[in-house]
Amino acid sequence: MRVSVGRSSVAVLVALLVTALGPVNGATATGGARESLVPLTGLSAERVLLADKVAAAKFGTPAPIDDPAREQVVLDNVRTLSIGMGVDPEESVAVFRDQIEANKQVQRHLYALWTAHPELAPVERPDLATEVRPQLDRITLRLLEQLKATDHSRARPSCPGRLLATRLFVSHDRNLDPPHRAALDRSLSSACDRPAVGTP
Repeated sequence: MRVSVGRSSVAVLVALLVTALGPVNGATATGGARESLVPLTGLSAERVLLADKVAAAKFGTPAPIDDPAREQVVLDNVRTLSIGMGVDPEESVAVFRDQIEANKQVQRHLYALWTAHPELAPVERPDLATEVRPQLDRITLRLLEQLKATDHSRARPSCPGRLLATRLFVSHDRNLDPPHRAALDRSLSSACDRPAVGTP
């Protein structure tokens, strides 16, 4: 009963926040178009959840959580794709640095959990090259598309508040536990770092 009440309270809080801050997926009160931050946040949550598979693939192997060479490959690819898609490459790289750090944050949490409780460690090891990285690559393209689609929205002064409401909504919708919620927050740390425009 206590868990049910808690979840209901979260749902009410999310609804109130979304109402107070304006629609996260729809039109403004004046009827103008407003780019939703829900798809961007949802994709970030999807990437955060994939960190579980990355951790399962690496745990108990020599593969490190921190892999600067691999991270640089990802960031270089993001820069190249951004230029081709008409997205600010510096902005994209900043966002994907946060995405990478969020992924590693989840991995560290799971490593600590599985080390302390070996019975909870995964029994199957996903293949990074054939199973996990293709999913990450797909999310990368879609995240870049959303960065482009929300370019003006994320430059508005209201972006941090709207992003907070959207993160709460997505976290509740995806039933994220506290470590994954914290990682989702980390993954979007730079999402509103755009030159400000006057329209709220």
